[in-house]
Amino acid sequence: MPFKPYRSIPLLATLLLGACAGQPSSVEKHARHATFQLADAHFGPDTRTDISKSTKAAIPFFEQFYQLGKKDRQDGLTREQAQQRVNEFRNPDFLPESEQKNTMHNQTYTADSPKKQREILLENAIATYWDGYDGKS
Repeated sequence: MPFKPYRSIPLLATLLLGACAGQPSSVEKHARHATFQLADAHFGPDTRTDISKSTKAAIPFFEQFYQLGKKDRQDGLTREQAQQRVNEFRNPDFLPESEQKNTMHNQTYTADSPKKQREILLENAIATYWDGYDGKS
């Protein structure tokens, strides 16, 4: 059977495109993880979360924690001092539970379990802070 080089072109193209795709940043990973967790805890069985758009919308929130961790490390905060900062994040006044409401078809719905939503955001924000502090990209 003769060698047919054109059969390997799709495989080669796939490999090249895969090699060009960069790894997501720490901020993007945590934003996406939080988005999936929030979507899983979502209250509406007849709606679904747009993961891509929600992730993009969450990136600025997580970016500030990453930059703060990075800055704290540059400013010479010890791990213990950084842990104290993280403990401040856990203060209920830092990220208060909010009653999230969505309107669809002229009816307003209140999101279930704001405590769970706060916990998801906070845990992912703290992980992002530590990535910034530890210099993970």
